[in-house]
Amino acid sequence: MTNNFLNLISTVLFFVVGFALLRWINRFEPQWVSRDGTRFSARMTEDSVDASKWVDVRVTIDSSQLIIQARGRRGKAFRGRWNVGYFTQTEDLKRRHYVVTNELDRDDRAILRVPATSTCIAALDALVN
Repeated sequence: MTNNFLNLISTVLFFVVGFALLRWINRFEPQWVSRDGTRFSARMTEDSVDASKWVDVRVTIDSSQLIIQARGRRGKAFRGRWNVGYFTQTEDLKRRHYVVTNELDRDDRAILRVPATSTCIAALDALVN
C-alpha cells in the first residue's frame, strides 16, 4: 500500500516538474543576429484582431527595407520586401514589436517581434519613419 502511494506521488511529481520546465523554457524566444544587426531571425504575425499564430522568419535589412524569408505554408504571406512603419508601445518589456507594411500592398500590415535586448534594435530603429 505504501509502495503504491509513493509510486503515485513520484509519478505526479514527475509530470508537474516536467510541465513547469516546459513553461519555463517557452518563456525564452530564440533569436539569431549577425554582428552588425542587419540580418536576424524574428517572429511575425498578421496585424489583425484574430491573428494569434506567430511565424518564424529570417530578416535582412537592405538600405531602407526589410527582406523577409519564411518557410512553410504559414510563412508564405510574409515573404518579400517590407517597410518598417513604427514600433508599438506594449506592456511586454522583453520583446519589441514593429508594425511593417508590404512594399506591394500598403494595406497589408504585419507585426514583427524581436527580443528587446537584441542588437538588431538599433538597425530597426534607424528604419522607423
